Formats: sequence, C-alpha cells, structure tokens
Amino acid sequence: MPRKTGRTRKRTSRKSSRPSFVRRWWDGVSLERKVGTLQVVLRIIVLCAVVIAVGWGMQWLESHVRATTNTMRNTPVRLQVSTRPSWMPAELAYRIAKSFALEGPATYDDVNLTQSIAARAEANPWVRKVRSVRKARDADGRPFVRVDCEFRKPAAMVAWRNRYYFVDDDGVRLSDKDVPRFTAIIPGRNGKRPRQEAFIEKTDVPPSATGPWSIEYILVELDNEMDPAPPPPGQLWKTKALAGFSLRLAGLLKTLDIRKGVPQNFRVDARNYAGRRSIALPHLAFWAGNSHFKFGRFPQGRYHYNVSVEQKMRALRTHISRHNGRLADTPGLDLQLDYPYE
Repeated sequence: MPRKTGRTRKRTSRKSSRPSFVRRWWDGVSLERKVGTLQVVLRIIVLCAVVIAVGWGMQWLESHVRATTNTMRNTPVRLQVSTRPSWMPAELAYRIAKSFALEGPATYDDVNLTQSIAARAEANPWVRKVRSVRKARDADGRPFVRVDCEFRKPAAMVAWRNRYYFVDDDGVRLSDKDVPRFTAIIPGRNGKRPRQEAFIEKTDVPPSATGPWSIEYILVELDNEMDPAPPPPGQLWKTKALAGFSLRLAGLLKTLDIRKGVPQNFRVDARNYAGRRSIALPHLAFWAGNSHFKFGRFPQGRYHYNVSVEQKMRALRTHISRHNGRLADTPGLDLQLDYPYE
C-alpha cells in the first residue's frame, strides 16, 4: 500500500527578533557618553570593593585584639624585688617595691619597661645601687620583672638646728618617716625558730611578739652655723664633719662588745671638727650616757704623731671589760693620750 506523502512545513515564530530596549538605548548613546558611563560604573565597583575590604579588615583586627589581650602575653606585669635585708621592716620593703611600679598599666612587650622601672628604682633614696632589671616568666607563664638592687641602711641620726635626720654610712640622707624604729622577737610557727624583726611603727608589732624595743641609733651633733643644711632624701649631706669623720667614729663604736640590753645612748660631737671652734678642744668626742670620751683626730698616716685608731679602740675595749661590758656611766677617757685614764 503506497505511503502517503505529506508536506513538511517549518513553523516560524510570530515574534519578531527585535533588540531589547537597553540594547537599543545603548546603541543610540554616543561614544563619549559610553566611555563616561563605563568610568562611573568602574568607580562604583572599586568603591564597593574598598568598603568590603575595610569592613573585613576591621572585623579581623577586632578579633585579633580580643584574642591577644586575653592571652598571658599581655597580662599586667608583676614586680619582684631582691630579698630584703634582715634589718629592713616588711612595711618598708613593700613601700620600696611600690615606688618601683609604673603609674600606668605595664605590659610585657613594652620595649621601655625595664628602663622605666630601673629609673624609678634609682630615684628611691633607699636604693644604693640597681644591679639589674630583668623580664621573665614563672612556671605558669605569667610575666614578671625582677629588680635586683642594693639598699641603704640607716647608720646614724644627725642633729642639726634642733631637728633630727637619718643618714646611711656614706652620709646620704634617708626618708625619715620610713626608718625602722622598733625591734621585736616573733615566735616561730610549725617548729620554726623565733626570729627578730624590725618595725617602723610600734603599732605594727604583732601582739604575740616579745618586746618591742626601741632601736638605738648613734646621734651625731653637727654645728648649726658651720655645717650646711640637710639635703633632700637620697642626696649626700656635703660636709666633711659628717661623712669623713663622725660617721667613721660611729662605725667604730658599733664594733665594741657592749653587753646586750644595756643602752649606751652614744652621741658623737662633731661640732669642733678640724678645730673650727677651739684648738684647745678635741676635734671629735663622744658621750656614752653621762660619760665623756675625748677621741681627737684620725691620724693621717701610719706614723702620725696622734695616737693610732687601733690603740684608742684597744683602750676602749679594756675599759669595757673592766666595767662588766658597759661603757655608759663609767669614768671618761682621754683617748688622745697614750695613757687615756684621766
């Protein structure tokens, strides 16, 4: 049976292939306007990219700061000061360490941290020398700064124009309000032996302590007119009558084997230093209680015509042994003589 043949007709869209409105508008725009429009669009794209980048950067910076400030690296730095001497009260050690601390918050990464702390330590009148200032971390990773320094110890009390000032053995004035004035015996705990502690105020002494007793300082008397006024704390009292002679004599008196518990009330008289008041009076003298001792000069050489310091000290030790370990309220001596008994 023959197949029917049919005509194949191609369907065509009734819609016309006309360009879009944007395309017709763009084709009608001049070349100059096209270039300007493209530049504006490009600038908008760049500006959007910058805004997005800045926003992302600020978010990253905030998260980074939060992360770093919470780490051990930027925790506040603690101060550790070298072990306090046995003569120094705990309250004075605390005040000294507190003066080393910076006014604002200190961080471990501060490049000027050790220099700033060293400068504050050197300015303290109780510090003789700053040996080192080092940064370190403890076993838990916490940062600290260790200050190793040498301290000044009160050596004498100086009388000038009816006022009293404390100095060390070099003649450097100390802070009067921080000087230890009392000592007491603190009972031991958990099998430990009792220990002797110094205190600034009498009220600082624990009720369980034995004592307290007043710390006896040798008093040095200067001339109210010929010796200069005292300097501020931490500075040298510039007078030869003090540092070169009377403090040297005070140091010698501390070496005497005096019976414990017997106050001596030593007073060194430096008012006639170098014979500036009278050539007939001894250049240096001292009192022990009501007893007067003429010390005279320090010989300038080994073969000086004055009696040697060694001979004077031997005479004092012999005198102390004769009076049962006492020097105060005993017959006075003229140590300027080979035979000092008056």
